[in-house]
Amino acid sequence: MRKYAALRERLAAWESSLRGRVILTAVVVILGGACAWPLVAESFSYERLCREIEAVLIDANAAQRTPVAVELLEKGTVTLGPRTVGSARVKAMAPQFFDESGGMSEARAVASVIAATLAPTWAPPSILERPWLVTGIATGVGLLVVTAVWAGLFLPMVLIVAACGGVMAPLWMLGLLDPMVAVGAIGALLFSFLLLTRLALRLLAFPFPAAAVAHTLLLEGLRQRISLGFLGALLVILPLIPLTIDAREPLRYQVQTYLSKGTTLLFVFAACLTLFLSCATVSFEIRDRQIWTLLTKPLSRIQYLLGKFAGLIILNAIILLVGGAAVLLHTEFLRTRPAVDIADAAALQDQVLVARAVAIPDYESIDPLVLQDSVNRAVEQDSVLRADIAEGRRSESEVRRDLTDDKVKAFDVQQRTIDAGKARTFVFHGLSEARAAGSDPVLRYKFHIGRDDSHETFPVLFIFADAPPALVNYVPVQRNVFPIPVAAIAEDGTLSVQVVNGGLTNDLQFYPGPWSMNFDRDGFEVLHRVGSFEGNFGRALLVDWSKLVFIAALGVAAGSILSFPVAVLLAFTVFISGSLSPFLGMALSNYYIRDESDFATRAFQHAVKAIAEIVRWAFAPFSQSGATTDLVDGQAISWMDVFSTFWKVALAWSAVALSVGFLAFRRKEIAIYSGHG
Repeated sequence: MRKYAALRERLAAWESSLRGRVILTAVVVILGGACAWPLVAESFSYERLCREIEAVLIDANAAQRTPVAVELLEKGTVTLGPRTVGSARVKAMAPQFFDESGGMSEARAVASVIAATLAPTWAPPSILERPWLVTGIATGVGLLVVTAVWAGLFLPMVLIVAACGGVMAPLWMLGLLDPMVAVGAIGALLFSFLLLTRLALRLLAFPFPAAAVAHTLLLEGLRQRISLGFLGALLVILPLIPLTIDAREPLRYQVQTYLSKGTTLLFVFAACLTLFLSCATVSFEIRDRQIWTLLTKPLSRIQYLLGKFAGLIILNAIILLVGGAAVLLHTEFLRTRPAVDIADAAALQDQVLVARAVAIPDYESIDPLVLQDSVNRAVEQDSVLRADIAEGRRSESEVRRDLTDDKVKAFDVQQRTIDAGKARTFVFHGLSEARAAGSDPVLRYKFHIGRDDSHETFPVLFIFADAPPALVNYVPVQRNVFPIPVAAIAEDGTLSVQVVNGGLTNDLQFYPGPWSMNFDRDGFEVLHRVGSFEGNFGRALLVDWSKLVFIAALGVAAGSILSFPVAVLLAFTVFISGSLSPFLGMALSNYYIRDESDFATRAFQHAVKAIAEIVRWAFAPFSQSGATTDLVDGQAISWMDVFSTFWKVALAWSAVALSVGFLAFRRKEIAIYSGHG
């Protein structure tokens, strides 16, 4: 044991010397480059192959019997100059590559399937076809290892790699790929957290009082059992989530499930850790009289609170960086699982792992004068309503309000209703960016018809500009997508879509649908690509970090005023209220106060509604900043959303919370509130 300790000390001393660091850096760069270069070079070559195949497949049409389509159907191959790419498996899958019109709407996904026949066995094709991602991962890992060398963590890194490798080796021999990846991810996350924490501690080693307090808080977070419990659970559970996802489901659902669970778990664990640690760090130091020693030094109370706040912000940034990297890399790992079919692979690429903006059609608003005349006629023509008003059972204002709401809803629904055999045209604006991008947007729809029987299908025709009608057999109440040709978008960014409630027979004879069809306001929209999934994911993490900044300020303010149990109760109440405010808004929309109730009842109901409205309004920025739903659905999180959340929640709310905490903390007699009696 003594020899081992002495050897470890000598290795640590050599590692910390300038000569040792230079030698280790050179070794890491040479070995890392030798290992990464074949993967990076193969990735760029594979991506070029996919683009060449896609360019050939664009003109493929089975109905017109083009040479490319015939070769693909009969041989399962594609000819690229002097070489031929394909296999018997591609031939078996070829019929599903073409849509009902004979065209190939998912040429990019088909190109990936064909190119996979030439992919090396040691690398998954879904990763190879994105060379810049491969280059980024290789560069990031290299920088991480070099940083570990200069931070004095090379020896711990070697020990972690050896321990994980000892567990991963038998799993690899048994063919248990998913558990092997999970073990490796746990080790990588643990080391990344230690490295980022070490770097943060070095950055905080400045001779400033607030920086010293933040430095101490980071060390405190690594020592407390409650912090270690949350961090350990997070670093272990995140890599294990993929093991709980059924691999038999469509691949897009698997990825969406992991994204939803992973990002939600990451934020909830970080929020709970922040609440407990922020409340404990101040209240415990007051209770245990440790603050006496701190405030006798040249450290003001505002510097003390700001130091605690800064330490929590940095800790949250580390947690989100490490956890976010885990979620992102495991998402890429899940992509390597086989898709159900070509449509599933295309849906993952174009609907989930993407950042898309949403456009809804232009709807008309009912004319106020027409609405007023309609309400007046309804009152005049309904003898029952007039009798209720005359006998005092209902007030005239209540009757007119109900009729107005009904008329507005009916007018709105009528615009989204298409009778059997009829057609309606919907116009979308603001699609100039989609036209410039060149990638096909999609029409996402969810129709209602008849009894909404999900075991039946019904016909509908989509007509884009001058294109021929496209027949779709849809299932009611199920959300579906249909590709829109970019050429259908006008130069001014306008898109006209005609929806016909009916279908076409084999001899192109039109027949009407069985009943009227309709859709909700969010049941008919155009989604178009505006960015990458990775950028969207980064913006989602910034939104969550802004919310964690406010939670840290809230916990520090509560802990500086109240005891630990009361501070935690207050902080959790505010956190839960903010998270549940969307449900409160739904309840308020259905909250109704009857005019015929007595004065005391109506006064109480108005008071309850006013309080609920204030709570909903106050926490609206917090609840509306939830980015997980948009991320999972592939919808873009704009920089405007990020900046709005940052200045409202991270700056304004945090400033208010810290100001209240400081005003109370400044007047607090620390000697009275410290100790146990």
